[in-house]
Amino acid sequence: MTRGHRAGPSPALPAAALPDAYRDPGLVAALAARVRETAAALAAPVKLMHICGTHEHALGRYALRELLPPDLELLAGPGCPVCVCDSALIDAAIRLASTPGITLASFGDMLAVPGSLPLRGEARGDVRMSLLDARARGGDVRTVYSVFDAARLAAAAPARQVVFFSVGFETTVVATAALLRRDPPPNLTILEANYYTPPATALLPTLPGFDVQGLLLPGHATAVTGTGVYRELPRAGVACAVTGFEPADMLAGVLALLRQLHKGRLRVENVYGRVVADAGNERALADLDAVFQPVSRRWRGIADIPGSGFELRSAHRWRSARERFPDAFVESGERASEHAAGCRCADVTLGLTRPDACPLFAARCTPDSPYGPCMVSHEGTCRAWHQYGMARGPIAVRTSSTEVGRGPL
Repeated sequence: MTRGHRAGPSPALPAAALPDAYRDPGLVAALAARVRETAAALAAPVKLMHICGTHEHALGRYALRELLPPDLELLAGPGCPVCVCDSALIDAAIRLASTPGITLASFGDMLAVPGSLPLRGEARGDVRMSLLDARARGGDVRTVYSVFDAARLAAAAPARQVVFFSVGFETTVVATAALLRRDPPPNLTILEANYYTPPATALLPTLPGFDVQGLLLPGHATAVTGTGVYRELPRAGVACAVTGFEPADMLAGVLALLRQLHKGRLRVENVYGRVVADAGNERALADLDAVFQPVSRRWRGIADIPGSGFELRSAHRWRSARERFPDAFVESGERASEHAAGCRCADVTLGLTRPDACPLFAARCTPDSPYGPCMVSHEGTCRAWHQYGMARGPIAVRTSSTEVGRGPL
């Protein structure tokens, strides 16, 4: 069963059948049983962590934590780029959007994320401005699906400056790099806010009190970088498995980590071979290296992490928002702390607390009225817990003839 899962379904299967194959109740039940058997053989509690917001949503959507043994804890780590985006960059985006003659283009997730500028006249307490507030005050803020949409906006309005708020991990920055190598309109500017996952994961084992024994690595980001960028983690005593986002993928990743711990041979194991090559995507990496270079970047509420961000190389620096519009990056003295009073997003992002341990969760902070970034983003841990009811106790799961809880998978 495990061997068949790693290899993937028969190539004869149509592409549309692939998700269903990895949601098959019999396969999920068999993998869950293997997980329980292997965890029992360890004869000690196990703490694992994923570092991908899509993984957290898969855990909630399919109630996969209910299939894990009680002595196996699977935490959410820093896997949401919107949640860790430096509040200073959000403030700069708000200033740019509020500048006449500038159109600020952004992914939809970023529009409601609060920065650190206070929202004047707000009666709910320490509420900060977002790009939605800038738009409500007359700023030209547009939602786009990709940097290519922003380029089309720039081409359609050559008299305006279009600034693309380039937020995301490796999977989104490569699209920006690919576009810039294709000579987009000169009035397109990039607000560099992309993050690089490996330096942050390397930081985790050095944090005081970090006792996670294994990491589930993000399949989409690793499809770009390859697996070698994480090779230091096993040397630091952390088992690693690259995995995908369907129920069988997630359980196969957990099983791989448990087997490494049981055998005492830690490595970076690729259980998402149908998508991830160990060498990564060489064409995407070539584009990335030609356009961007690593830079230290602030992970909101966590730390300044060397090499964890991207900035434009000198040949493309003229497109940087920081170069074109330096006034937007001048501190005004209005900025407050990185997170609003009472918000525990930083602790949630590091797996130090559960979302429902935050007093604001589902009370003052909801998806309709988010107080912190982890409730805004569709990849945010608080958003996932609220959306899938993960704070409400046991959730129903049925896998083939095995049932936990009160309903279907």
